[in-house]
Amino acid sequence: MVIISEYTLTYKADSGVFVVSSDDTPVCPVCGGTLKYRDTRPRIRKKEGGLKEYLMIRRLCCTECHRHHNELPDCLVPHKHYEAEVISGVIDGIVTSEDADSEDCPSFLTMLRWLQWFQMNLANIEGFLRNAGYRILGLGEELLFSHASLLDTIRQTHQDWLERILRIIYNSGGFLPAVPW
Repeated sequence: MVIISEYTLTYKADSGVFVVSSDDTPVCPVCGGTLKYRDTRPRIRKKEGGLKEYLMIRRLCCTECHRHHNELPDCLVPHKHYEAEVISGVIDGIVTSEDADSEDCPSFLTMLRWLQWFQMNLANIEGFLRNAGYRILGLGEELLFSHASLLDTIRQTHQDWLERILRIIYNSGGFLPAVPW
């Protein structure tokens, strides 16, 4: 999985889907090799209120390790249908089941699963952020042993905090496991 932030969504009326296009040349999060275009596949994007759209996302293949990766625009969350803005709104308490916009979609149980997913992954997220800061950005060992929460800092300073942390985690080879049911 590779998450991109620079992309264009183009609506194709004949097929009723949005096509995601990007000029980025992403690198393999596993080995750092070059990713080449393989094909496209449809991906569902749900908005608050249940409006469903289909996006055609690129699938890429690494020229070194030959692994396949989906290229997601950062408006999507890996393994979730709702867009990142809705999920972060639920986590931040902005979107609730009492809202007229989200009365039925997302459902109360879906919102509860997102909150459980986030709570379950708090330590993972903090660890991935510290690892990326140390290993990729070279910020030093004091970052690794700091008691300050990098996640809280990002949440307080950026409205698109979920998109940012997911890009860091997935593009550096990490992932966030789903809630076991």
